[in-house]
Amino acid sequence: MKHFLLSMILCFLGNIALGQNSPKEISPEILKKIKAEVETQVPTLKLKLSKQELNADEIEFKIDTFRIETIASKRIEIDYSTTGMNISVDEMTIAYDKLMNKYYNKLMKLLKPEDKKVLITAQKAWLVFRDAELNLIGTMTDDDYSGGGTIQSNIRVGLYSSLVVERTIEIFNYYNGIIKNE
Repeated sequence: MKHFLLSMILCFLGNIALGQNSPKEISPEILKKIKAEVETQVPTLKLKLSKQELNADEIEFKIDTFRIETIASKRIEIDYSTTGMNISVDEMTIAYDKLMNKYYNKLMKLLKPEDKKVLITAQKAWLVFRDAELNLIGTMTDDDYSGGGTIQSNIRVGLYSSLVVERTIEIFNYYNGIIKNE
């Protein structure tokens, strides 16, 4: 995710430096084309992943994350405005949150009843942490502390997204650890 945030900023700066066309708002038609283009890349990725020593869930997770991040990246290539980047990263975060819930539910199904309580407690604690961290991120990117500028909104959205992406990967790894040992 850190690499994604950096690539988002570099894409923005590169488009400005190269004098690219103005950012273009992502319409439903453009988004549909982006998603279709990404789907054309999935079979090649799936074939490449199937040659590695990965289980079906690992392949599915890698393909899901590929879709999410590639769509976000392609959106930003087209609409690299501050708002466009924020919308793209926000959509990516929502997609990762859905992916986290998918693997959280799969993990819950594998756990013994007493262990489900441990996961629930941990996830509730993470949600409290996430919300508190979001508040801190908002404070630290405020003009009083950051020096201001529109890029602060990109930093804020990117840092929040990193929290969700990292937790999604953690939840998947817990789930996958059990699957690999079955």
